[in-house]
Amino acid sequence: MLIVFALCGAYAVYCLVTNPAGPITTPDSFHYLNMTPIVPLGYPFFLQLSGARGAIIAQPILFSAALAFLGREIIRTTRSTLLAVAVIAGTIVVPQLREYHASVLSESLFLTLLVVFLALVVRFMHFPTWRLMVFVAITVGTAATVRRTAFAFVPVMAVMVLLQRRHLRGAQAPLLFVAALAPFAVIAATEQVMAPIVHAGAPSSLLGRHVFAKAGLIDAPPAPPSADPVRGALDDQLDNAFAPIRAMLASAPYNVRGVLTIYYETCLQGGCADEARAATKATSEAEQTEIMGAAGSARLRRAPLGFLKLTWLHYGSLWTVNRLRHPDTARDLNAFLAAHRPLPSEELALSLGPGRTLEFTGSANVRYAQYAIFVVAIITGLLAAAASIASIGMPRLSPVMAIASVSALTAHGALVLTALLAAGFNRFLLGVWPAIVTALAFAVFAIAQRYWAAPGATRTSESSR
Repeated sequence: MLIVFALCGAYAVYCLVTNPAGPITTPDSFHYLNMTPIVPLGYPFFLQLSGARGAIIAQPILFSAALAFLGREIIRTTRSTLLAVAVIAGTIVVPQLREYHASVLSESLFLTLLVVFLALVVRFMHFPTWRLMVFVAITVGTAATVRRTAFAFVPVMAVMVLLQRRHLRGAQAPLLFVAALAPFAVIAATEQVMAPIVHAGAPSSLLGRHVFAKAGLIDAPPAPPSADPVRGALDDQLDNAFAPIRAMLASAPYNVRGVLTIYYETCLQGGCADEARAATKATSEAEQTEIMGAAGSARLRRAPLGFLKLTWLHYGSLWTVNRLRHPDTARDLNAFLAAHRPLPSEELALSLGPGRTLEFTGSANVRYAQYAIFVVAIITGLLAAAASIASIGMPRLSPVMAIASVSALTAHGALVLTALLAAGFNRFLLGVWPAIVTALAFAVFAIAQRYWAAPGATRTSESSR
């Protein structure tokens, strides 16, 4: 325990000592600091309590405390200090996480709650009780008020209960389902009730923007005529105004398309959709987002296969390392830009003037890193599949392998939801990095346990004979 606590304490001290003079901010920081209606309430409330400067002090301390809690649970349940240290070290070795702790962004607080969730998973897969599941659900509900990604953890809680059903008696399994869903539902409902009060009756979200942007990127049958002139104008934007973007993306090689799709989907949430936003004639952000979201949803329903293809493209991008430095992508992107400029709305999407060229330089190291991440994606994907299959029948998983599988399912579930609702920026992969490290470390530990136990079992058997 002392080794784990010392490591976590040292990380907290390192973060505090290397803190910048002031918090790192991005355009998203404005929404959190000003509690605008498009962001969940959890992180803005945290900032109200801590302040921007206080946040970059509190965030690394909270994260380190959560890591210490995870390490403590690993040692309590597995008796392996090495496993605990491996999980903690594998998590904090990523330098970008340190930047999150120094930023006014929701990533750090979400990561802290994710680590707490993983610690409770470790405990639950050894000692399942409804009281413990209540704490799991509270953690997930709180995380959902910070980042909507945590909604992906709800089915993970159900899988946790199903994996443990053989160890439960009587009505314990139904009770665990209630313990998982009720606290989460209460927290989610409470936030929904509070939002109109906090925002003076005008709550909103980014969902409408995201849906409209995704609809603009997929080919779909033309919208039927509408008696509503606003809806007709939005359908015309989706059908015709964004057609050049879709045609350009369709002509690009697959790896280039993955890069450009991220930029254009982001642009369609902002400047590329200015004319569409004006067409809504809405008097508030909430009304505008609702109208655009409805038009986008209708288009997605007309082309579900196109939406799934776009989701798969983003999901692959989430597992892509430094896409602009990959040797093949950099070469293909340079060639495509040189041959096709000016691109549709390139000044808005790529922040380039018509006379500029954009050159990318590849790195062999990125190629090797991509191979490694691809292997990680495959292994954790298989583990996530094992959790899903075991939850409905065979095979039975040992507690250690169950932890590995549930952690992998947590990571992949969050990334699938991200790909469905947002663009494929690989920084979202860092948002579930502790779950990936936990999955890999526990899988290796489970295999090592089995390998080392086998010779001992053989010797015992021979001695008996």
